[in-house]
Amino acid sequence: MNKRKNERWGWLLGVVLLMTLLPAAAQRNDDRVLICVAEHKGPVIGPEHKDVLASANRSGFETGQVIKLDDGYHMFVNEMFDRPHRDLRIAYWTSPDAVHWKRQSTIVQSIPGRTPDNPRSEVWVNAVVYNEEEEAWNLFYVAYRAGDSTKGEIAGNDYAGRIWRARSVVKGRKGIAGPYADMEIVLQPDSATQSWEGQQAVASFFPYRAGHTWYAMYDGHNHLPKSGWPTGMAFAPRLAGPWARMPEGFNPIGVAGVFMENEIVSRLRDGRYLMIFDSFGDQEIGYSISGDGVHWSREQRIKVQAAGNKWAEPGDHYTRTPLCAIEEKDGRFTVIYTAMMNVKQKHFYAVGSCTLAWK
Repeated sequence: MNKRKNERWGWLLGVVLLMTLLPAAAQRNDDRVLICVAEHKGPVIGPEHKDVLASANRSGFETGQVIKLDDGYHMFVNEMFDRPHRDLRIAYWTSPDAVHWKRQSTIVQSIPGRTPDNPRSEVWVNAVVYNEEEEAWNLFYVAYRAGDSTKGEIAGNDYAGRIWRARSVVKGRKGIAGPYADMEIVLQPDSATQSWEGQQAVASFFPYRAGHTWYAMYDGHNHLPKSGWPTGMAFAPRLAGPWARMPEGFNPIGVAGVFMENEIVSRLRDGRYLMIFDSFGDQEIGYSISGDGVHWSREQRIKVQAAGNKWAEPGDHYTRTPLCAIEEKDGRFTVIYTAMMNVKQKHFYAVGSCTLAWK
């Protein structure tokens, strides 16, 4: 049995390595770009939302994913319940229309006490994917430790990200609400870590299927000396793993010049793949297109707030993270995203909604 597994894994590695040497799959000749064609007036979840107040969420939201099922939209999102980007929990919300949202539960809670010895002082949700093989939902999230100043690290920064896979306890697609049980760490700093990944990696993780192979986007960042935020790819024969990095040289993939983070990949009806992500720019998000799910176009950016509806603060890191780009029946895309607003001299990371279309 072990020999057969090794042969299968060796064959898969050979296929993936061959794909990295071949030119990108033929791209559809398409000069269209995505633009924002409609947007909600102001945030759909702001600081005065009744469930924000009831759950004592003081700083707002950041990172996550929204999934559409027959019964509506399901959002897994980080709540920064006290200090922004420090005190975190993963929450589950639902909506019938992507505008009216209701908080349902807390899925994963961090362990209080942000220290170098606490590897779960922060938990950041990256992806929720249905695993046909297990007949269960898989939730992927990154957990960090704080820097150790006695070792020359920056105490306030994130170090040694580890990607956890959790599985829904209730079988079938109706089990999306959880609860979720931790299974294992699927990617972390180890002997296979690549030079570009830096001290924060592994910084995020989003798995998706292309052909018979599972791929995942994952991020890195170096604190000292400070570098950019590159993205690489990993692959696996199954969603549950084992996961391995694509070869260095192929990684990092070079979609954005300086910064991209928290990627979300979906397959379009025309067969191509769309990746959206946190990018630079005032009230902007980024996206990239692939014909094969492996080779990606250079970043393009989209304004998600019109001149008359700029509720997010200007700045590269203030319109934060898109949580989805769901292709609807009419061919347009529902996008839910987080962005920082200023309310009574206090910052709150709210949730916004807009609609994209091809032009």
